[in-house]
Amino acid sequence: MNKQTIKVPKGIRYISEWKDLEDKLPKGEPFILNKTITGCGYTEYCITNDRPTIICSPRKVLLENKEDQHQDMPNLLYLKDEYATFEPFDMDISKTISKLPKKEEKDKEKAKEYSEYMKTKIIEHWKNCSIKNLGPCKFLVTYDSFRKIKEALSIVINNFTIVVDEFQSIFCDSRFKSDTENSFMYSLQGLTNVLYLSATPMMDEYLEELDEFKNLTYIELDWETEDPTRVIKPLIVPKQCRSIVEEAKRVVSTYKDGKFISLAVPREDGHIDIIESREAVLYVNSVKNICDIIRSCELTLDNTNILCANDYDNEKKVRDAFKKIDPSITTKTKCIGKVPKEGEPHKMFTLCTRTVYLGADFYSTNARSFIFSDANVDCLSVDITLDLPQILGRQRLDENPWKNQAELYYKTNTREKSQEEFKKELDKKYEQTLNLIQIYNETSPALKHSLAEKYQSDAVKSTYKKDYVAVNSHMGSDLKPVFNKLAMISEKRSFEIQQYDYKDRFSVFNSLKKKSDVEDIDKYIDMIKSIPDTAEKYKYFCSLPEIISISMFPYLPSSFQNYYTVLGPERMRALWYDVTKMRKEYERIMENQGVDIKTAMLTSFSIGDKIPKSEVKDKLKSLYDSIGYSKTPKGTDLGDYFIIKNCKIPKPDGTRDNGYEILAIKEGD
Repeated sequence: MNKQTIKVPKGIRYISEWKDLEDKLPKGEPFILNKTITGCGYTEYCITNDRPTIICSPRKVLLENKEDQHQDMPNLLYLKDEYATFEPFDMDISKTISKLPKKEEKDKEKAKEYSEYMKTKIIEHWKNCSIKNLGPCKFLVTYDSFRKIKEALSIVINNFTIVVDEFQSIFCDSRFKSDTENSFMYSLQGLTNVLYLSATPMMDEYLEELDEFKNLTYIELDWETEDPTRVIKPLIVPKQCRSIVEEAKRVVSTYKDGKFISLAVPREDGHIDIIESREAVLYVNSVKNICDIIRSCELTLDNTNILCANDYDNEKKVRDAFKKIDPSITTKTKCIGKVPKEGEPHKMFTLCTRTVYLGADFYSTNARSFIFSDANVDCLSVDITLDLPQILGRQRLDENPWKNQAELYYKTNTREKSQEEFKKELDKKYEQTLNLIQIYNETSPALKHSLAEKYQSDAVKSTYKKDYVAVNSHMGSDLKPVFNKLAMISEKRSFEIQQYDYKDRFSVFNSLKKKSDVEDIDKYIDMIKSIPDTAEKYKYFCSLPEIISISMFPYLPSSFQNYYTVLGPERMRALWYDVTKMRKEYERIMENQGVDIKTAMLTSFSIGDKIPKSEVKDKLKSLYDSIGYSKTPKGTDLGDYFIIKNCKIPKPDGTRDNGYEILAIKEGD
């Protein structure tokens, strides 16, 4: 690959603000663009810029989310394919699939008619954008339905920019969807304006293994050089656990019992906002586990939003779980929800599977994120390199103090396998793949279709446990077995995750440090609990780096959080970590939250005033008492709001008093 770095100019926070970006990107050729950070608005820019664009997404729920956000754009069409394949991202592929999730049977003739209807709809939208001057033609489409647009607009397809959003999922999903990713890659061949977009691309070593990627230009956006403040490493609090479901139940129970974590957030005007987290987003990539949590915690549709692959089986499982709690639920009750739009209310609990790991936007003002990862189950193993940054990018609002934080509950790998063992298995499957394709090629034409159907059925059910044969039907051609290198690469990555990233506790921390700020807070919590003297507990707590102290808030009494945030470690030290003194100081500050001391000071004193030092405290005390401001006055309080200097003030008897002269209002006040 030809790797290049482009520095993002200072002052740019969102891609739409970067007016000359297009001048810096390759023209007339496919290329990879690594955004490097989530939430920079690149997909939004592609939707709203002035170029004809087709945005291809790996998830329906993401397209629905984008459609909801842009209902005022008549030039934007979300192509909903009622006959598209189901999305089996929530299945446990470590087991052989005896049957596929049930989906409604479609009449073949009706499917053909629907395909023609979609083709007409695509062409009409393209024409309307031009004839009615609606704006540049835009499409939203899933990977597996892109070929329909390509077929309908074949003559003008190269006039469009094809954005392959979250393209790393091409690799990650290939074991879940046996032929979709290969068909999608095939349909992109020969197109000139293809942008492979991601904030977490698949690693270089894997991209180099595929002909479709190894010779592409690879652009990486550098947000840090011109303005380091734009790159904020997320804070991860990892906790090893024995049971994913039990830990999830503990989190849910804490919220249901009203034991909310709160943060004191200082504002620029000195005011302190106390923000409670009354919402929790739990990422658990198992519908079975989610149903267990619903039942054991007695969750209801009133307080819970379930976001998972919206297929028949999942809907039935989730409905049955809720029905155990609420018998009034019927077969017509919709139990799988949608991602709320900005401004819409959020429920207390949102339980998500891999379906919304990529690109869905949450606009909660106070939600905390909880991630559950079991390295022993493929569908439950969170990729620290690819999945984790995506999950942490879901909360969009800066006002949410937990936006860049998450708690990760993980189980380390207990199924140790050496690199040598894995290579032998890989080589065997590689050879078996070549053998099966050779058998197909040597089979008589009359038997090829039947053999291909058999291969296709095996590929879907076995999820590549014995070979890497996928069976594709490209652009209306007959079924044809191919070597699914994507599935092989996905398996290699899965092995790395289990055997290296989750090998043991140390490995997890080492992997996390590459992507986030992380500390083994358990040892600090244990130390605090072991210190018998309360003042010494606070002293030790304040001696730690800030990022460690903050990450410990959920696991210590609320007083640690309140005193540290409101008083600060320096003030706590000045009070000798005395619990009584810290409590009184904290209560005084919180009582003063409703007092506008700034306005009172600026109204009571003026520039040019000369006040004897002997009178300052009395004047301030009178002012404080009149507005209910509970603070012992000091002469130096004037200096908090004004620029002052020492002066001499003449008295009637000819002597002079020491005093303060107010020169100006203090800058920033």
